[in-house]
Amino acid sequence: MIRPIELSLATSPARRFTRFIGVALGGGRGKTTAVARLERVETEGDAPRVRLAEARLRHGHRGSGEEGGEGGGDPLFRDEVLVAYLQRWVSDDTVVAIDAPLTLPPCIRCPLACPGVQACTVPVVAWMRKHAPALHAARRSDPGKPAVTPYTQRAVDVLLTHVGLSPRESLGQGMGPLAARAAYLRRVLSPLLRLHENLIEVHPPATVTRLFGAEVEHRHRRSDSEQAWELRKRMLTALDSVLAFDFVWPEVVVRSPHVFDAVIAGVTAFLWAHQGWQGPLDLQPAQSAAPSEAVTPDPLRAAIAGLEDRWLEDGWIWVPPAPGGGRV
Repeated sequence: MIRPIELSLATSPARRFTRFIGVALGGGRGKTTAVARLERVETEGDAPRVRLAEARLRHGHRGSGEEGGEGGGDPLFRDEVLVAYLQRWVSDDTVVAIDAPLTLPPCIRCPLACPGVQACTVPVVAWMRKHAPALHAARRSDPGKPAVTPYTQRAVDVLLTHVGLSPRESLGQGMGPLAARAAYLRRVLSPLLRLHENLIEVHPPATVTRLFGAEVEHRHRRSDSEQAWELRKRMLTALDSVLAFDFVWPEVVVRSPHVFDAVIAGVTAFLWAHQGWQGPLDLQPAQSAAPSEAVTPDPLRAAIAGLEDRWLEDGWIWVPPAPGGGRV
C-alpha cells in the first residue's frame, strides 16, 4: 500500500522557480525522449503546489497537455525539437531537470598526460581511489573487479551506489550515447542553462526509491502491464499534496515509463527548489543521538567530508535527502 506523502516544503525557498521541466532523455532519434512541464500554482494555504501542464513523448498526442505548436514539423523530441522546446519555455523562473549525465567522468575530461589511475594526482580521482574500496566493500560481487574506474564513473556514482540508489555508471554499458547527447544539449543550450543553477541532473529511479521505497521502484519497472500502470497511478495519487493534473490525462503518464520518468524528474526539480537540497550532505541520514560503540563507522561521512566542493565540477545527481534527515 502506498500512503499519501507529506512533504516539508519551504514557502520562501532560496531557489525561486515557478516552472519545472523534466526531461527523460532518450537517444537522438527522439522515440523515447519525453518532457513534462510543471507550473507552480497559488494555493489558499501556505504550502506550494504545482500543476502538470504537459507530459508527452511527442507533439500532437491527445491528453498530453497544452499544445504549443512548436514541433517544427517533427512530432518527436529529436535534438532540434527538444532544443526549440527548451528555448521556448526556459525563463528566469525555470529550472530544467534531465535524467542523463551532464558531466563526463574525470579521466575523460582530463587534458593532462595520464600516469594511470593508481598514480593520478587529480583530486577527484585521488578521492575515488581512497574512498571507493570502503564504500563498495559490502556491495562488490566480484572481488577481482577494480574498486573504481574513473573513466566510466564519477564521484556521485560511487556515493549513490553505497547508499543503495543504484545509479547507472556515467559511461557504463549503454550510457555512452545518452551521455554524448546530454553533453551536446548542455553545450548548445549554454548559457541559457547553467549547471547547478537552473539545470540539474536527476535519476527518477532514485527519487522513487527515496519517496516510495526500493520495492515499489522495482515493481513498477519490472513489466509494462496494467499492474505497473496501477502502481504508477498510486504513486502519483500519493503526491497529491504537491502535484495536480491540468490538461494531462493520468493514463498518458502511467502507461509510458518515459513520460512517467519525465514527470518524476519535474517533481524532483520542484522538491530540489523548495526543500533546499545541498548535494552530498543530503545522502547522510540523521545522526543518532547516542550511537552504539559496537557499530562499525559508516565510511560515508568521511567520504563526503573528503569530497569537499569537488562535486560541483565533477557533477551531481540530485536525489531527495536521506530518510530521517528531516526533509522528506
